Amino acid sequence: MIIRPMIPVGTHPIEQGQYILPTLQINRLMDKLVQVISDGAPGLMVYGRPRLGKTKATTFAVNYLPELLNTPIPVFVADSKSYKVPSAEKFYRDMLTDFEFSFEGKKDELILRNQIVNILHESAEHAPGRRVVVIMDEGQKLTEWQYDCLIDIYNQLIRRKIRMITITIGQEQLVNRRSFFLANSKSHIVGRFMPSEYKFRGVTDIEEMEYVLQSYDEAEYPLESGWYYTRFYFPNTFDSGGRLAHFSSKLFNLFLDVREEFGLSGSKIEIPMEYVAFTVENALKINGANGGCCEWLSMEQWREAIERSGYIESEIYMAVAKPVI
Repeated sequence: MIIRPMIPVGTHPIEQGQYILPTLQINRLMDKLVQVISDGAPGLMVYGRPRLGKTKATTFAVNYLPELLNTPIPVFVADSKSYKVPSAEKFYRDMLTDFEFSFEGKKDELILRNQIVNILHESAEHAPGRRVVVIMDEGQKLTEWQYDCLIDIYNQLIRRKIRMITITIGQEQLVNRRSFFLANSKSHIVGRFMPSEYKFRGVTDIEEMEYVLQSYDEAEYPLESGWYYTRFYFPNTFDSGGRLAHFSSKLFNLFLDVREEFGLSGSKIEIPMEYVAFTVENALKINGANGGCCEWLSMEQWREAIERSGYIESEIYMAVAKPVI
């Protein structure tokens, strides 16, 4: 008799959606990040359409970059924000908040900037190579004056013999922003923050789908318990050899079929990772041991999971907002 672990309903990572699984895209991004940092480049621009999993990839990078580089390296993450009125004080204050640095009362921009520089300096000074990585998420929101604020930080660190590597992660508007800077003699911004690029993509083929599904077959909760995500929801079938990865070809083609049914065309298909995750979560929660208690998944249940993920509505919106080329 199989005895599942006693996990309160609603607390499993699948039910909370609070988990990060490696994907081929994340692995490729990590390879690019390691290359950029190892080569001593000042920055990298990572861009892609919404819902691809760029923010989760950022979290993955924070956790595993030091391990992949085989050396400690401090990594700081800040969320880029839009401001109705440009204010260096607000920009620096928000960065400090994202760095989880506490400060009291109102302080002018010079003091706030120096606090950021000191934090980055102190962290990098105790790391081999005197390097620090700053990840700016939602980078499409950054405007020229915000980049100028970052340049001030960058220059102060250079004077202290500290190298700041800035990874800007955002949507495809980043490419247009870089073109604008180049066309308007702002190469100093491009040279520091956008010297190279990486396009982050969704799931584009069966191989990538298989890699994603296999991650659910191999991720455990609780850790080192032997209770893989798939096994927790379908214990009997899992123990008999059933795996989500076995659905990779059929599931990828089902996404294509559903797209066609709703009139969504285009030669280059990339399924945003967020909607693949929502689909898998729906399939497990609705039909697994905490839901319908089915022995295994049917393709009709996979179809329902796709439809409930919000994928179709999102793709229709994207098709209307941006014509297929």
